[in-house]
Amino acid sequence: MTGSEIKVGQKYGFRLKYSASGPLLEVQVIEKVGRKGMIKIRHLGPPHLGLEEFVKTSSIIIPWKEQKAFMRDEERLHAARQASAKEGDRVRQEATSTVLESSGESQAAVYRADGMLDVPLEVAQRLAVRAGLAEPIERLHPFSFVDRHGVLHVPYLGAERLARAFAAAEPELVLREIENHELQLKSEGYEPGNRYLHDLLRDYQPSYALARQWAGLEKEIEQLRKEIERLRVLVRSAVGELKSLGAERKALRIERALDGQ
Repeated sequence: MTGSEIKVGQKYGFRLKYSASGPLLEVQVIEKVGRKGMIKIRHLGPPHLGLEEFVKTSSIIIPWKEQKAFMRDEERLHAARQASAKEGDRVRQEATSTVLESSGESQAAVYRADGMLDVPLEVAQRLAVRAGLAEPIERLHPFSFVDRHGVLHVPYLGAERLARAFAAAEPELVLREIENHELQLKSEGYEPGNRYLHDLLRDYQPSYALARQWAGLEKEIEQLRKEIERLRVLVRSAVGELKSLGAERKALRIERALDGQ
């Protein structure tokens, strides 16, 4: 909470700044000092009942009436982050982030090292509709949950499920996002002092390949290969027809072109 939000006489949840996961203590603000972000508080419960001290406003976490919801969110978030940290790897997380960013929803991306997706519920719901997901977005993962502020927290495997479904539903958007980023890194990498961008592009290639796979590119490539082979058979058949009609020179020219000569 900010200093301007804290009111004298009100009860708040207090936690020492260096103890991010420590207990939440009930305190009452009895005075604002007005400098260096300091306030005077009185402890209303154990282990420091009645103690008055000056603390930084940054140590005031929430209004005390919200403490149950706050602690519940904190416990669920801790469990979700622990689960997420055991899932996925760098390549898969980057692929997931690339796909979700291609949606145009700037808040939907996996940036955390543990692979968690933290996104407003309404944004996630829009993505779920576009991805064609039938199940509620909140059930993407056993540890998914919506906090008291309306933010959906999804461990990595749930975020990947969303990304895969979106890539399959809107493959052109995903492929265009990858192509644009590749072109940007490649072109800017030739500018003085930017050679590191080519190294960055190389590092991104595995995740881009995976995102392309999710978008069905390999399936499209296989279909193209089959179509090319079908055309080659037709052309060789036509070459045979030309030879049978005495057009040896024309047939030979086409045959050489077909063989890349």
